[in-house]
Amino acid sequence: MTDTDRTYCADLPDGRKLSYSDIGTGENGTWIHCHGIPGSRKEAHHLQNQLVRSGVRLIVPDRPGYGQSTPAANYGFSEHSDDLRRLADHLQLTTFRLSGFSGGGVFAMAAAHELGNRIEQLVIAATPAVPLMENPYEYASELTASTWRAALEDPEALAKELETPTGSVDVLSAVLMGAAGDQEEHYLSSKSVFPSFIKSLGAALEHGPKTAGDALARDSFLIANSWPFSPEDIVVPVQVIHGSGDRLVYKDHQSRLSCNFPDVISKTISDGHYGALSAIWDVSSNE
Repeated sequence: MTDTDRTYCADLPDGRKLSYSDIGTGENGTWIHCHGIPGSRKEAHHLQNQLVRSGVRLIVPDRPGYGQSTPAANYGFSEHSDDLRRLADHLQLTTFRLSGFSGGGVFAMAAAHELGNRIEQLVIAATPAVPLMENPYEYASELTASTWRAALEDPEALAKELETPTGSVDVLSAVLMGAAGDQEEHYLSSKSVFPSFIKSLGAALEHGPKTAGDALARDSFLIANSWPFSPEDIVVPVQVIHGSGDRLVYKDHQSRLSCNFPDVISKTISDGHYGALSAIWDVSSNE
């Protein structure tokens, strides 16, 4: 069995390194997962035992500037899709399933659009649909909405502002839990989830606050700005999952996304934002 505490690296043609975790066996499917904002290769660490028991293999790469992946200038959806293609080639995966959590769901959509028939299925959870909505800021927490707005107005200023919360795992976790609401804070503080949550945030900040701030601001801009693809052109089977108690990204975003895919199943669960993660692979974080 592979272990999420072990970090693997793939060498990319431009000299960058792409760090990733690799969990499970794969007899019941192999997934490449796009982590949230913030997030990292350790995002699903608390689900490792359940994923192994279910026969799922889950590969989670750090995007540039997160974890041990080399920072990259002028990085966008196209470059991200190329990175996933090269990672799949490195791992000798002809086809695979693709997933994304929160803002990472937009990166997963972009990759599904670009990689076409290499993708068997796309599942996204707690994913925002900012450019598809008339008033997206009304359907998110104050923290989430202000980050989207700041990313569109001045991403460089946002990156600088983010250096304060990304300077400390404790500060960043407190900010996120405070914005997520009491139900979510209780979930994230539980014995089965909290150590993994902290490890994932710690991995996201491995390059230090400046690089982490740059990466978060870049990704926030990409998901909030007009997308260079249309969900209507994603032809693989799609599942859109959202928690009914999500206070970071309200489930109105789920409704907007679902009506734009040609082949979609929409699933609402009685969880918050982070609780939706385990529903992607239909495993529970409870031992």
